[in-house]
Amino acid sequence: MPDAWLAAVPGVREHEPLSPHSWYGIGGRARYFVALEDDAGLAELIGRLAAERVPYLVIGAATNTLFAAEELPGLTIKLATSRLTIDGSQVTVSAGYLMPKLAADTARKGRTGLEFGAGVPGMVGGSVVGNAGAFGREVKDGLLSTEVIDPQGHVHTLSAAECHFAYRESSLKSDKPGWVVRSATFATGEDDPSRIRARIKEVQGHRRQTQPIEKRSLGSTFKNPPGDAAGRLIDACGLKGRRIGGAQISEKHANFIVNLGGASADDVLALMAEMRNRVFERFGIELEPEVRVIGRTAGQ
Repeated sequence: MPDAWLAAVPGVREHEPLSPHSWYGIGGRARYFVALEDDAGLAELIGRLAAERVPYLVIGAATNTLFAAEELPGLTIKLATSRLTIDGSQVTVSAGYLMPKLAADTARKGRTGLEFGAGVPGMVGGSVVGNAGAFGREVKDGLLSTEVIDPQGHVHTLSAAECHFAYRESSLKSDKPGWVVRSATFATGEDDPSRIRARIKEVQGHRRQTQPIEKRSLGSTFKNPPGDAAGRLIDACGLKGRRIGGAQISEKHANFIVNLGGASADDVLALMAEMRNRVFERFGIELEPEVRVIGRTAGQ
């Protein structure tokens, strides 16, 4: 077995259930799984995985990831790193840092510019890859550079320009399969911590009013098409509240699928297919998934 050596890697567990590692509470198993609080050996590990053609998947909080396979092959790596350094106006943070925590921790230090992170329920690494954003600001607006590992295990520093950011998109997402974010450096401004915290509360309040945060979801199911909103289109098709199994299109925001309890990946994928089909039939618009589906394509 080409991946048998993984069983001897410190901290690796076999046949690990993935639902506890999913924000959504859905998932099969990982053939091999390791949670890393220290990424010092990550580059070497990825280099060996790639050299021996062992598939690997790096996850954080899995806030927009649907695990749809019965068992993922190879190694699933969960980054739980928590480094944060502030050097003047520059904030450098590890990939495993939660964005809302980053917003709060930098606010305490009087650094402004990352308040939007309070509305991004994910980790820094995935937020960089997907150019995550909330309420008018995105990662690209403040990112200076990101430290990444390529599949050969080499470490690179990419400037924001080299990431080729677009709406919920980057070169790391579309053109660099197998590349892993290790850290990110942001430019910030200076302000009174109380004013920064007030802005964070505004972001949190708006999110509570407009999104079903009281239930498990994966955030926005589909990207907004140019000049329109996916939620408006889905709502116009009369799909709010539509339920399949334990999954339901939220009655608060039609672009969210919530887990009412016991939802399966099949339930979620069936709702996604219905949402896409109905919107295309009525408006001729092909919705593009924002949710990351692992193990199957979103159309299956």
